[in-house]
Amino acid sequence: MKNGWRKVVIFSLIVIILETIGAVLLVLPFYRRQMVFGNIENGNSVKTRAYYDMLSDTQQENVQVYLEDFAATLCQKYISGELSYEQTVAALDALGNVDKTRSIADRYIKDLASNEFKIVAKDLCSAKLINNTEQIFSLQNSLDNIGKRLDNDTKEALMTELLNEEYINYLNEAIGSDELLMFCSLAEGDFYYEAYDYSKVISQNAATVLEYRNLYYINLSRLDSNEYFEIIDDCENVSVDPWDNKYMGLFDTLYNSAYENGKTYYVEQLNNMASGSDKIGAIELMNRIEYYYGDEVDISEARGKLISDWQQAYLDYIEGFDVASADNTNNLNTALLYDINEDDIPEMFLFDIADIDNSYVGCEVLNIRGSSCKDLGYYNIINLCDDGNLVTIPASGIADEAYALTEYDGEKLTEGAVCKKSGETYYVNGAEVSDADYLSVRTGILAHISPYTIANSKNSAIEEAAEYIMLFGN
Repeated sequence: MKNGWRKVVIFSLIVIILETIGAVLLVLPFYRRQMVFGNIENGNSVKTRAYYDMLSDTQQENVQVYLEDFAATLCQKYISGELSYEQTVAALDALGNVDKTRSIADRYIKDLASNEFKIVAKDLCSAKLINNTEQIFSLQNSLDNIGKRLDNDTKEALMTELLNEEYINYLNEAIGSDELLMFCSLAEGDFYYEAYDYSKVISQNAATVLEYRNLYYINLSRLDSNEYFEIIDDCENVSVDPWDNKYMGLFDTLYNSAYENGKTYYVEQLNNMASGSDKIGAIELMNRIEYYYGDEVDISEARGKLISDWQQAYLDYIEGFDVASADNTNNLNTALLYDINEDDIPEMFLFDIADIDNSYVGCEVLNIRGSSCKDLGYYNIINLCDDGNLVTIPASGIADEAYALTEYDGEKLTEGAVCKKSGETYYVNGAEVSDADYLSVRTGILAHISPYTIANSKNSAIEEAAEYIMLFGN
């Protein structure tokens, strides 16, 4: 009986041992696989490889399938804060120790290092701003170590990307100019070339941004003093960074406010000045209003008080005069007003400014008849007179000496007495005379001249003559 029980017990023990061995043989590969991934996460490259080598070929292939997802999981733990940068890199290095392609670990390490590079660079700038030497030393070492995982081209690209990001933050007023310039100083490392050059551009851009932002607030304060023209000028001429959406909008709003307020304010000012004694100031203001607003505002009331009929006639004439036209054969480019007969309505002389220092100046002479401008003809003028005459070169041409008294009756010019000298021969009105008779007539002609010549009288380029005409006599 005892022998029977012994056989049963022995048989049971054998069964248990066999089942245990079977269970161990079944679980062991799973255990070893788990130890591979556990040691990867712990960053132990040696143990990772050791447990990996214990796996069969089939089991190793199974591990390879999960490496990509496991690398992504490690990076997620880095992002969530469960793993530090150093722990994650060590884990990826361990993963790379069993990665047949090695590409998975390299790819994730590069992405991880790129992200950490920018984080540490920002922390380093913050430390430098408060001059925390201990943090500066530690963070600089961290940045250098991270940089060892990246090639120079990648570091160049990261630094340029970082500069762009912080420049946008500066434009959005998330950081100040001191912080931005501190980021620019990071690009002074030996392996930065393009990024260093770009940092100089960013620095210059930051100075420009500061300048136009200050200009905005200067002009904003001008609204209180009604300096609308000045605001309009600055808003039109300012160059705002296209990425600076806030100040693009602020300048647009400021411009529109100044432009609309100026319409009412300046027209009221003009009407008050036109009724006062400051005609020069009123005309200057009227011209500015026309320049800025054109036909958008009605200044006819003030214009009627400031501009006479003869001025309007000359204004209309020069407005239609094309200096560059092929018909302008005498190259007339300058206008001069002079009242020959002192009837308070000046005549207009158009000439080529290049001839002004010659002994005579060719001029197209115009006057006012009624409310229109009349062309009196082209004359070579030696001197102006103030008694209704001009001293000119005779129509018959130039000699050694030649003078004509061209008389003006208020409507037309008529050549009067003429004297000419050719060698030792003298002429008066086409007839040969003695030198004494010649000198007598010559003296009589020259007695009419005034102190004013074309050269010493105030003039204006035809294309800019409107204000000159409106201010004449003031």
